[in-house]
Amino acid sequence: MDEFQAKRIAAAEQQLRDALTARDTSLAQGRVEEGLFAAVSAAQRALAAAKGEEYAVPFDIGVVPEAAVSEAMLLQTEDSAVLTFSGTQRDCDGRMASVGYAVVELERCVITKFGYPNDEARPGHPLAERGLDSYGVFEVVGSRWVKGLTLQNRKIFPKTEESTQRHFIFAFHDSTFECVAAGVRASVSTEPIRDTLSGLLAKLLTM
Repeated sequence: MDEFQAKRIAAAEQQLRDALTARDTSLAQGRVEEGLFAAVSAAQRALAAAKGEEYAVPFDIGVVPEAAVSEAMLLQTEDSAVLTFSGTQRDCDGRMASVGYAVVELERCVITKFGYPNDEARPGHPLAERGLDSYGVFEVVGSRWVKGLTLQNRKIFPKTEESTQRHFIFAFHDSTFECVAAGVRASVSTEPIRDTLSGLLAKLLTM
């Protein structure tokens, strides 16, 4: 570790200590300030970046999972995958309001993980102290998962180049979804979920 990195890590550690103190003081006084929690996550990301570790950053797809009941569902074949969930957006008054079902197409998806942990167990996730929060969509910077897939491929194909695939995380109420894909395309459906899924299944089978 050179002197520049050491100073960067020390500054990030101080940033995190300050953010945690401000958050904990607010909670002790019976106040819950959203900005203070965001500051802690930002400090966690800064520290992970300084150490050269992977970390999660919010990824805006225009909609976030419903906090109470996310209703997440995955449709996947060997060649394509689509994720749906009950979505919310911030209204003109700054409050989160239901907008129907988010439909997320995972472009050139090569692998997925779906299930554990739920929101209560998410503090045990490896990225929980590196920027990952609940009820949101994130991209992992410096993903070990993506790097691991590249190394695995090099066992047979030694000249495999560094992957340009991306690691995404969707943090729901009762589950967590993670995938490695080229990108995501999101839209919102206001149709009944049965009709939405029927249309998606028909599309998936023709892709």
